Amino acid sequence: MASTPFLLCFLLLIISAFSFHFSNATFVLPIVKDNTKSQYYTSFLVGTRPSTRVYLVIDIGNRWSWFACDLYGYNSNSTTYHEVPCNSPKCARYEPTGTFCSGDTCGVYAYTPWGDGLYAGGLVEDASTLYKQAQPNSLAQLSKASLPTFPFSCADKGPLKGLSPHTKGVVTLARVPFALHSQISSTFKVPRKFALCLPSSTSSGYNGAIYFGGSPSYMSKSLITTPLIINPNSTAPIRSEGETSVEYFIKVRSIKIDGTPIRFRSSLLSFDIKQAVGGTKISTMDPYTVLHSEIYKSLISVFVTKATAMKMTRVAPVAPFGACFSTKSIVNNAKTGPSVPIFDIIMDGKSPLLHNKNARWRIYGANSMVKVSENVMCLGFVDGGSSPTTSIVIGGKQMEDNLVEIDLETNKLGVTSSLLRMGTNCSKFKGI
Repeated sequence: MASTPFLLCFLLLIISAFSFHFSNATFVLPIVKDNTKSQYYTSFLVGTRPSTRVYLVIDIGNRWSWFACDLYGYNSNSTTYHEVPCNSPKCARYEPTGTFCSGDTCGVYAYTPWGDGLYAGGLVEDASTLYKQAQPNSLAQLSKASLPTFPFSCADKGPLKGLSPHTKGVVTLARVPFALHSQISSTFKVPRKFALCLPSSTSSGYNGAIYFGGSPSYMSKSLITTPLIINPNSTAPIRSEGETSVEYFIKVRSIKIDGTPIRFRSSLLSFDIKQAVGGTKISTMDPYTVLHSEIYKSLISVFVTKATAMKMTRVAPVAPFGACFSTKSIVNNAKTGPSVPIFDIIMDGKSPLLHNKNARWRIYGANSMVKVSENVMCLGFVDGGSSPTTSIVIGGKQMEDNLVEIDLETNKLGVTSSLLRMGTNCSKFKGI
């Protein structure tokens, strides 16, 4: 039988192997909200000697990061700049489904959901600078960290249509090897996960944050998780046959309002392989949750019935919303916002916080209602028509001031929808 000291040493060796597999560091970038456009963007340095500060909209569904290099004065004078050669192993690794050549450079496309076309460009790499937490769970002390490889494309003004005027491009956090979180994970040996804290406003002087490598522990303990699933149908504007989506999808079982299920065809929640439609995804580019018309109409009907019972006074709708109410008839709760009927998105997965019942993404008034004027407040859900590509798109408003974690190690999505009820706010990134 092995001696106790030997077993102890062996155990310590195993623990050490797991401990050093990942760094304990958490990397972070600020998130600012453009209230006019309802878009969320971040800022960091690209290049070295010289470096350029870029402001980019956060897109968790775009295949590529890109920005209008000329408008920032960025050029290839950066000492760490280099092009990715066409037909190179790296080009094939970045774009395994096939690509094209832009001159002698690996070709990619720049686009946004609001653009009226795709803009071809060459893929390049350069160093970038982000922030590292000096102490766990603290945004008060940050140090700079250099990421040697940030893949992106230089674009012209064309794809800027629809973007916040404070920005000149997009940074992708999609399920792709060239996304910023993938580069951070492989370079710094941190877990393949990131967490978004989208701010509802930056008027307080605080921004939101993107955490790379792990959520703050005081918030991650309250995560309600559900499996991430692969949509077999690509949602990209240009796609190859058999290509899967790079966006983040979850399985929704039902939607309830104050405990009452809304009625619609359950098939809308699944993927229709033949028609390449259906399912539920999360999106940072949609300011509000967008629903298939059948789901939307049922949701509005149940909500209005519940609201009427609470003596909420309905008023004329304000586009793009379909159900609006007088602010005078709505009581405001200090922790959860307007006191209105509560939404529960019932998902696959079990919640230890709810006695292992189905995972539940709870949406209070702060995340369901939009104040459109001093006297009018509207339900922040939008009709996506009768033939959308995706049946449910959970938008930015419904994620604000809650931590939403994408964990590609365990292939799960986590959400802290209880933070508001506990009076906790994850948007505490000061002044960068």
